[in-house]
Amino acid sequence: MRAVVCVAVLVLTAVFGASVRAQSSAGEGSVEARRWLVLPVLGAGGSDDGDASDADRASHASIESLHVSAEALRQELSVRGHSIWPAERASERFEVVGSAPAPKLSQRDIDRWVERSRAAVRYLARADYKAARRELRAAQRLADRAAAELNREAARAQQVLDTCLYMVRAYVETKSYAEARRQARECRQLVPRVEPTAFRHTPEVRELLAKVDAQMAAEAPGMLDVQSTPPGCLVRINGVEFGRTPLSGIELPVGLYRLQVECDEGQRGRIHRVEVVSGANVLSIDAGLERAVRTRPVLHLKYGSPDVWAKRMSDARAAAAVLGSGRVLTLSQLGTDMLRVDLSAEGSAPASTWLSTSGGAPSAEDSRRAVDALLEGRSVDFTGKHPIARASWAVERDSTGTVGAASAALVEAEPTGEKPSGTPRPRNQRIAGWSLFGAGVASIGVSVGLHVWRGNLGDPFIESPANLNAAQRWYDARIAVWATAAFGGAATSAAMPLLLPSYERTPWWGWTLGAAGLGLTGYAIYEGVTMTSCPEPYIADGAAVRACVERGQEAGRIALAVAGAAPLLTVPLVYLLRPLRTEPSISVSRESAMVRIRMEF
Repeated sequence: MRAVVCVAVLVLTAVFGASVRAQSSAGEGSVEARRWLVLPVLGAGGSDDGDASDADRASHASIESLHVSAEALRQELSVRGHSIWPAERASERFEVVGSAPAPKLSQRDIDRWVERSRAAVRYLARADYKAARRELRAAQRLADRAAAELNREAARAQQVLDTCLYMVRAYVETKSYAEARRQARECRQLVPRVEPTAFRHTPEVRELLAKVDAQMAAEAPGMLDVQSTPPGCLVRINGVEFGRTPLSGIELPVGLYRLQVECDEGQRGRIHRVEVVSGANVLSIDAGLERAVRTRPVLHLKYGSPDVWAKRMSDARAAAAVLGSGRVLTLSQLGTDMLRVDLSAEGSAPASTWLSTSGGAPSAEDSRRAVDALLEGRSVDFTGKHPIARASWAVERDSTGTVGAASAALVEAEPTGEKPSGTPRPRNQRIAGWSLFGAGVASIGVSVGLHVWRGNLGDPFIESPANLNAAQRWYDARIAVWATAAFGGAATSAAMPLLLPSYERTPWWGWTLGAAGLGLTGYAIYEGVTMTSCPEPYIADGAAVRACVERGQEAGRIALAVAGAAPLLTVPLVYLLRPLRTEPSISVSRESAMVRIRMEF
């Protein structure tokens, strides 16, 4: 009998584990596309990527405040099982696959770079090649990092090329010809379309550079087309001017380049890392998004006027698309005490929520309610005493962040009351919940069968009270009944928080199920109070054996009643505890699965 119980438990465990593994495998292919981007949006002018002016410091403080609110929303999405872009990771990734701020060089940096270049020349003249290479490598590191800035001026670009070619000279004079050729190619790619200063280099270096130029010209080049919205913007590659958009047929050797598109006079364009391959290469730049996007200290958007502020959602979707995501929440501060959260996601209706920030940031309860409403596609204002329905960002008609006249008819002045329908739990939680529930129901079903079977085992025991084998079989069967009932009750109860949809308050059917659970609990108590006594010893006494068999069946019915009552009583408890922020989360990897319970008071 113990073997049967062990096998049953192992089978149920395997079923649950297989379902978790299947869930993990099914969701791995589209993680990036399903990730949520939570994006702060600022409506003031200034720059977050550089100067330490008063306006910039105020802007930095604003983005830090929005970042705190954004983190609360990321947490709310996470506890519901959604994948999110962490703030730091989103910024880093955007700078790699999208664009990064133009490098800023102080005069001190430039002076140090010039001094290292001159020191290298002196070491070369004294044939101290080791010291020359040390100085040149240090200068080259700065040039590689800030080529887009150093190459902006023709004289300085020529100096970058000259400094790079000094390294070629160091390799040539130490007869490291392979390294010299590799370095000459890097120099040419670092500074395209610029010729070195003839008198600064030996004939060997100039000849080697000419050979490298001829070799690169003979290779299949990349043809780069650059377009921008609007057109007429200046294009720089590694800081060197190439013309204005639309540009077509820019012939470049295969390799990695830093490209800038500058539509505003005196404004540095963001750096796009462009991998030019042989054949056609096309790059399209949205100048509006370029002006708005910031990646320092975190990824966010910033606007200087109401006119451009109106296109924040299209920019937000474009920023999310750069990261491969189709789901974005934007956070905008409206005045000093109101936060607006807008949703745009593939397959979801546009939605907006308004939250009070009188305490510096929305409360945990408001953040929870806001995420629930947004995921349902509802637009709700939570800033007043009662939530009221409002129009989403998609139907606005003005650019001030308030609801326009055309959408005013959609506003309802009375409280929303209870949700018309519950918000389903996240898919991963539902899968785990149904797996647990199915395993629990199956276990309770097995327990019922074992209970009936034990009752049948009692008949031969009653007929032959002295039969010790019959007595032992009947006695051992109780373990299987109790074990399967206990597992079934625990599994179905644990499934409830994962399955039950979210409501503002406990639904009527939750109280009904709880009452049914109380009824079963009352029945179990009644059975326990009225349970038949079992005389001792009962062996070899037919009447005593019958009484004990009846007592065993009553105990089995109590175990089954408790197993059935447990999940029913759990239903109203789930809804009573959810306002305390009791939230389960599921973490699944190839090696393990973990259920975590988080509670906030």
